[in-house]
Amino acid sequence: MSVRKNGTFRYDGAWRKVRARVLERDQGRCQIRGPGCLRTATEVDHVVDVRLGGALYDEANCRSVCGPCHRRRSNQRRQQFGRRSRPSRDW
Repeated sequence: MSVRKNGTFRYDGAWRKVRARVLERDQGRCQIRGPGCLRTATEVDHVVDVRLGGALYDEANCRSVCGPCHRRRSNQRRQQFGRRSRPSRDW
């Protein structure tokens, strides 16, 4: 995964390998299991956000999550740290 100039991420071959190993390790089950959880993980979340110093490709810093749990956690982090995932349209 690499960061583009606009702050979004581009997924590369190394990230796809880590993602596949994490999903396999967690047996395709969501590790957050919050309200509205689908239980089946299709995404991988960094436990410690990369922008906050978390290791990008470290499987110990990753966990399998379902879409709703991943979006909820991402929204909470944005509110907590005052960051947006994408630049404003005013650019």
